[in-house]
Amino acid sequence: MGKKILKLLVFYFILVFVLSFSSVAYAQDTTAQDTTYELTFKDKMILTEPAVCYITTYYYAYVYNPNTASWSEQYYYGPFGGTGFCVNPDTGHIFTAGHVIDVPYDDIKWAILDAYIYDYYPDEYYDLTDGDWNWIYDNYKVEGENGPNPDREVWVQFNTATAGLPDNPNENYIRAEVIDFSPWEQRDLAVLKITPVTGGALSSTILGDSSKIEVQDSITIIGYPWNADISWESIMTPTYASGIVSARKMVGGTEVLQVDMTAAPGNSGSPVLNENGEVIGMLTMGSSENVNFLRPSNDIKEILNKNGVTNKLGMLDEEFEKGMVMFRGKHYSLAINNFNAVLNLSQRHIKAQEYRAKAQEAVNKGEDVPLVEEPPIEEGEIQEVAEKEISETKEGEAGLAALGLIIIILAIVLPILFVIIIVVVVVVLVKRRSASTKTETPKAAPTIKEEKPKKEESKEEVKYCPSCGSKVEEGQKFCSSCGGKLS
Repeated sequence: MGKKILKLLVFYFILVFVLSFSSVAYAQDTTAQDTTYELTFKDKMILTEPAVCYITTYYYAYVYNPNTASWSEQYYYGPFGGTGFCVNPDTGHIFTAGHVIDVPYDDIKWAILDAYIYDYYPDEYYDLTDGDWNWIYDNYKVEGENGPNPDREVWVQFNTATAGLPDNPNENYIRAEVIDFSPWEQRDLAVLKITPVTGGALSSTILGDSSKIEVQDSITIIGYPWNADISWESIMTPTYASGIVSARKMVGGTEVLQVDMTAAPGNSGSPVLNENGEVIGMLTMGSSENVNFLRPSNDIKEILNKNGVTNKLGMLDEEFEKGMVMFRGKHYSLAINNFNAVLNLSQRHIKAQEYRAKAQEAVNKGEDVPLVEEPPIEEGEIQEVAEKEISETKEGEAGLAALGLIIIILAIVLPILFVIIIVVVVVVLVKRRSASTKTETPKAAPTIKEEKPKKEESKEEVKYCPSCGSKVEEGQKFCSSCGGKLS
């Protein structure tokens, strides 16, 4: 019987304990939750893609022939290119690798002289010795239109579309100005600037903190590698590649991030993003197709700060993000409004056109989910609402404080109560067992039974006269009433 009581008490304690804390958990689960859609990694890549551009660079110069004492027509070196990305949409600042826009003068001069000699001396071209070529290099001049150095032009192209169809690769070139650059043998960085135009607002990227990058972190690159093109018709379609940070190394006294990911010529200057969609580095060089190196984003920040450039997003980025949030939440009508706002700012924004078309198709199919919004608050009700919110906040805080106090009390009282109950149960059981033991002991029974005869023997015996029945005293010989002799 005692064991059953003990089990019931233990079960009761556990039940009370579990119900107390489960009620707290239930209260937490039923609190209001944020229903705002959270952008995924894929979404962040989509938002970043419009800020990535293709960079084209070429040089042009004139050749002075000492034999004829004349200047040639214009000769070109290039084009060659890489990838870049916008860091400030308002000012039009773009970042890329230094070697994408800068070529050593010797390389340019040799290439232009080779083309000139082939054009003007085709019969002698293949018979020229190394000595002949050295004489040509030393005595011929290769100069630009406005000075001794060849002239350079840098052009920027974004992936755009017209009426939903991708633009021709030869369209939409924007002339860029080189603001600053660090040579390849140093940090290999370059800052460009283009002039934003009405109807051609720019998208941008956000630079992350490269000091927080750890080896084995996942990364993604967006760029325009040449060998990834199936045809020249798709040259302006950006390519994605994923990989990991495999090491931190020093090259020429500066730190670089070694990454294991696929890249190719044309990827130079490509932004490399972390899982938050932030640019943590820029591709600058590689030892093989799968082992490449990044210049950390903190180096990029340094050269931007040097030139007074602020890294930021713009209004177009905000509208496009809102549109993607509405689209993912199946609020397609609202998404269309946001995508239209994007296209008002940037008429050829290819992603806004793509997702607006998808949203319109969903609306036509009846898949649009209206977004339930609270009615607007009148100006006169603002103060009342504010006071109500403050009151509710205070009540909520008081409720949470009371709940916390209850939890603390339960945590202290229940264990103590449990110990007391156990002690009481043990004491009761011990007493019951002791009483039971005394009742069953055989030596105790005779002692209790012998007490009654002893009490009866202690009583005095009364005598009466056999003749008349009168009471007589002890030792009396004759009855005082009848005078009869007593036995």
